[in-house]
Amino acid sequence: MESIITDIVKIIKSKNNVIAREKALMCYFFNLIRELMKLALEEVDAGLVEETKKQGYQIEKRNKRSVVTVFGEISYWRRRYICPGKKAKYPLDELMGYDKYKRYSVLAVKDVLQVSAVATYRNTALAVNTLSCFNISHSQVGKLIVQAGKLIKNQQQSEERYDGITQRKKVPVLYLEGDGVVIKGTKKRLEFHRYQVCEDIINLSQKRRKRVQAKEFVSLSRLDALQEIKTYLANTYDLSDTLIISNADGGAGYAKKDFDEIAGYCRHREHFLDVFHLNKKIKDRLSFMPAMQGKLISAVEFKYDHHLTDVILDTIESNLIDELNTPENHENLKLLRSYLHRRWADIKPFKMRHLSVNKAIGCCESNHRKYTYRVKGQGKYWSEDGAEGILRVLTCIKNNELEYWLSSEFAGGQLDIGDQEELKGAVRASLRKMHETHLGIHHGIIESLTAGHSYLNDFGRKINQINI
Repeated sequence: MESIITDIVKIIKSKNNVIAREKALMCYFFNLIRELMKLALEEVDAGLVEETKKQGYQIEKRNKRSVVTVFGEISYWRRRYICPGKKAKYPLDELMGYDKYKRYSVLAVKDVLQVSAVATYRNTALAVNTLSCFNISHSQVGKLIVQAGKLIKNQQQSEERYDGITQRKKVPVLYLEGDGVVIKGTKKRLEFHRYQVCEDIINLSQKRRKRVQAKEFVSLSRLDALQEIKTYLANTYDLSDTLIISNADGGAGYAKKDFDEIAGYCRHREHFLDVFHLNKKIKDRLSFMPAMQGKLISAVEFKYDHHLTDVILDTIESNLIDELNTPENHENLKLLRSYLHRRWADIKPFKMRHLSVNKAIGCCESNHRKYTYRVKGQGKYWSEDGAEGILRVLTCIKNNELEYWLSSEFAGGQLDIGDQEELKGAVRASLRKMHETHLGIHHGIIESLTAGHSYLNDFGRKINQINI
């Protein structure tokens, strides 16, 4: 302990430039942490020998492995075990969660994915290389996103996902919304499909209902997204006494029949045609006669008068004279009339349906921004694997499930404040301990981040005096 402090003091006094001094200290601490972690891992591996042999395994050899963690790259030796009729294994790697053929630890991957959710691959690599203890290229960031996306997708679609649920929730109202978004692909145009589920819960303290977003489902495949949301609703909620309110633009995959299939059996169903898309449709079809757009919107959305709507459409048709009398205008008017008649029941305003809840639909379009800000614009083009990967990562972050799905045991790794305080106390206690040298100490080498620093060579010799 005293030798470490002596080295730190020596580094502080040897540098006059504040930036150079802090860089030297950072290099020293990173090397110290890596060496201590290496020795600790090898000691843990030695402690697993007896337990592994009881399972019928025998030591075959010791191999060296390097893993990039949040505190840098660690190189350590661990034992490989074999057993007749069983697959060879490395117990230490299984304990630490270091997957085979993967160079980065789970926490390092999680940190990279969180940065990549708001930054491009190159900016993610720049941020990681600047602020962390390891370096990564922008191409490696893309590979990690693709690998994580495939892992998350496989786990989210597994049949065992809901095995731990013993009791389904009951909620008075459930809101379902969905929409698709087109993005640029490297080979063809891509479209991702997004559904969101929101609950309507009763706040007893304020004696009012509150809309709470429960879950989002996003995928390049509409069938995958549909299947995931159907499975989620069937295993999470008891809908026998639930009012389900759905809202969509009525396009392919987002019609009333599609949401009937998603919801399944429930107490009551109400479906709405999204007002934003309805207004857009009216304005697009009547672009040749802007003066009538507001009148038709008022008759359809506010008055909900079928007769008045037909009168306005007939008036528009009678005014198609002179330069407005074109086949294109007649076709647009015909399509608009058919569109309104087919969806008239879904257009009925919220206040006219006399539901027991306040209006709480129509947020799906604005909630696209979490995704569109990342995957659209700035000349971005996506491969199918890359788009699926980043969309899965963004969805997990939105649902607060990134740690859950990256963990091999489906167990979150959140560290609460109490745990942090206990760890701080343990560190302080370990620093106060007086260490004594003994024979048989483990020896390791220091791989310096920079060359030519004599204090690192001194530290390499003195680290062997620490009783780990």
